[in-house]
Amino acid sequence: MNAVLSLEERGAVLATKAAEGFAPEPLRRPLPPAEPYPLEALGEVLGRAARAIHDVVQAPAGLCGQSVLSAASLAAQAHADVLIDGRREPLSLWHVTVGDSGERKSGADKWALQAHREVERAEADAYRQALAKHEVALASHKAAARAAERGKDADTIRASLERLGAPPEPPLAPWLLVPEATLEGLHKLYQGGRGSLGLFNDDAGDFLDGHAMNRDNRTKSAAGFSKLWDSGEFARIRAGDGAAKFYGRRLAMHVMVQPVIAERVLSDDVLTGQGFLPRCLVAWPASAVGSRMYRDGDLGRNPALAHYWSRMRDLLTDPPPLRDGSRNELEPRALTLAPDAKALWVDVHNAIEADMAGDFASVRAWASKAASQVARIAGVLTLVEEPDAGVIRRDTVERAARLAMYHLREAARVVGTASVPQRVRHAEALLGWCRDTDRTLLYSRDAQRNGPNAIRTDEVFTAAMEALEAAGWAEFVDGGAELDGRQRARVWRVRIGEPD
Repeated sequence: MNAVLSLEERGAVLATKAAEGFAPEPLRRPLPPAEPYPLEALGEVLGRAARAIHDVVQAPAGLCGQSVLSAASLAAQAHADVLIDGRREPLSLWHVTVGDSGERKSGADKWALQAHREVERAEADAYRQALAKHEVALASHKAAARAAERGKDADTIRASLERLGAPPEPPLAPWLLVPEATLEGLHKLYQGGRGSLGLFNDDAGDFLDGHAMNRDNRTKSAAGFSKLWDSGEFARIRAGDGAAKFYGRRLAMHVMVQPVIAERVLSDDVLTGQGFLPRCLVAWPASAVGSRMYRDGDLGRNPALAHYWSRMRDLLTDPPPLRDGSRNELEPRALTLAPDAKALWVDVHNAIEADMAGDFASVRAWASKAASQVARIAGVLTLVEEPDAGVIRRDTVERAARLAMYHLREAARVVGTASVPQRVRHAEALLGWCRDTDRTLLYSRDAQRNGPNAIRTDEVFTAAMEALEAAGWAEFVDGGAELDGRQRARVWRVRIGEPD
């Protein structure tokens, strides 16, 4: 709509269009249809488990695949890295899955992480017993130290304290699954707990849209998380605690978010520019709502899941390799690529690089990490299928490439669509409010007082109405109308029906 037209002129044009049968246009480009998730590429153990969850829970296949692969990453990441020409790729995978409320995200995650929660609970029980013993030992040590300090001279005191030795260290915290965390909280847990953690949340709005990633913390958090993905390192520099650096940590992640949050997060320039989002394997699978008739099936007795859980328990309870003298600094062994597997990986790397100037130009940041994702996924699949393997086979790299390319195409499909101007988001919110309240006539004061929270100023309201007018959803009523007992000057007729 021409910006120089008056409200009355714009209303007249739109009224004419409506009379001639013009249908409203979408306020944004619709999201292209999702590709099917390649469950078979997950292999015998993970693929059959994800299929079983999909068949019974009836969550989207992509959501089930994401849940199972991220859970496998958490189980495997402490044990090995992929080594390619001197460069190490940890087996840490970060997944972001978008799904509306009702997509059974919790149901899929429950079954994918059942073995992990059982292991964590058992270790929490052992931790409580060890902590009680530690407190007794620490009290004994303190008493002995006080007795030593009552010696007759400095040399005697020194000798007694040296014989006593350092105080006993507390047991490591057993927590494996972290539902949400600030970067500082995660660092603190790494210091006194496991070297391998998983950030898993089936409703992660509080994480991606909360304190950890708010405007004040976003840059620091994104950079810190990215460092963990790259090398498993972090530094803590505090006035009270001094400075320290930590190595050999691993973080797997699967966060599920609703579309309204995903659209805001996936279009965030800081999270993209700092590299946090491009390190994530994104999926927005097609909804299964409306097609989920009840199916019999007890997943607790499912052979495919029982086999999967057994592999997860084995990896989670097998002591990981640690740096000499450390209690929780991981030193994963090296997985190498077989010669034909490496040749395929190089071909995939080069093909993606070439497409960064073409099909993947809009998601170059994601494409630049895709070859690394192939290596990481291949390493996870290898350890799940052959826990003692030292070499990754060609067919595993091929399957990993299929999965990584699925996610890269998902990024290209989703990320561009998520970049929606604020005025369009406000227009959608205003139109949705009109539909919810059956308002076919709208005036500015009503919208600003009673409408969506974002529509509180005349500037925001006017921009939203211009977007609705331009798309044919609203037309200005020349001369106004009497509404709520008063004559209103700025009135619009709103089309609250869906477009044809």
